[in-house]
Amino acid sequence: MEIAMTILGENGLSRWIEYALNFLMGLALVLTLTLRWSIPAVTRHSPGEEGLWFEKYFVVLLLSGIMAMLILWQARGIMHIINKGDPFVPEMVRRLRVIGVECLVLAAFYFLSVFVVTRFFMVVVFVTFSVVGLILFVFAQIFRQAIAFKEENDMTI
Repeated sequence: MEIAMTILGENGLSRWIEYALNFLMGLALVLTLTLRWSIPAVTRHSPGEEGLWFEKYFVVLLLSGIMAMLILWQARGIMHIINKGDPFVPEMVRRLRVIGVECLVLAAFYFLSVFVVTRFFMVVVFVTFSVVGLILFVFAQIFRQAIAFKEENDMTI
């Protein structure tokens, strides 16, 4: 039980993860807002060049940044629920499903992007977010069943 206390609780790992998610949301915002300058610095492509590589990267990274912030927002909400001490609530199921949908939206976008920006990492991101999105739907269903069992158990007592 002592291990559970260091993972969960006010000074546990779960609280630090919630803080880290806040930081990552801020970092994602900064990175997304600075794409105009970071893309040329990293890729050596500028706006208006032949092949429109800057514009392609900009669209892909802009949507990725926005989706990352939305996913991190939901993940932070999940950690907040856990840190309150009762993870078996309908809001947990909703947040897991929302992240699952966001992952699948991002996966679909990367699938379509493969035909415009033909890079191997696009396929890897597509597969990864597809699998994670589907797994999150399974986790949401498990939590939904756990909530039903908990409610049934609470009524029995």
